[in-house]
Amino acid sequence: MCYTVSMESTTLDHLIALLLSGRSAYMYRRILWSRAIERQKNLKAGNFRQHLYRLHKKGIIESNGDIIYINQKNLQKFKIKKNFLIKNVIFNKNQKVLLSFDIPETKKATRDWLRNQIRHWDFEMIHKSLWVGYGPLPREFNMRLKQLGIEKNVRVFKIVKAS
Repeated sequence: MCYTVSMESTTLDHLIALLLSGRSAYMYRRILWSRAIERQKNLKAGNFRQHLYRLHKKGIIESNGDIIYINQKNLQKFKIKKNFLIKNVIFNKNQKVLLSFDIPETKKATRDWLRNQIRHWDFEMIHKSLWVGYGPLPREFNMRLKQLGIEKNVRVFKIVKAS
C-alpha cells in the first residue's frame, strides 16, 4: 500500500496499529491507513489523547516519562474472546463436582461467560454461584480462568459419597 507525503504514518500511528491489530498484518495496515485518512479529516488531538487514556486505564500501555511500554499480560486479556465456549469435553459420569464462584460485578462479562460455559456442560444450578455437574473439568478450563484473572474466584470440589 503506497502512502503519499501527506499520508505518512508517525511512530505513534505504528504504536497504535501494533496495539490494536492483534498481530494481524492485514489489520495493522488497515489501522495505519484509517489513521492517515482520519488525519486528513483533521482529527482532533483530544480524541487521540482520550484513546491513549483508555488504554492506560485498562493497563495495556504504561509510560515512564517519554517512553511508552506495552503490558503484554494485560493486552493478552483483551485479546481473549469472552464468549468462546470450551466444547468436545467428555466427563466421567461417576464423578460429580461442585463448582462455586464469586466474581466481582466489575467482571460481569466474565461471570456471564462462566455461567454459559457450565450450562453448556449441563451443570445444574443450585444457586446463582453454586453449580453441580460431572467432572473432572478440563485443563483448558483452568488455563482460561487464569487468562481471565478469575482463578482465585472459582473453586471446584469433588463430591464423594460417604460410606
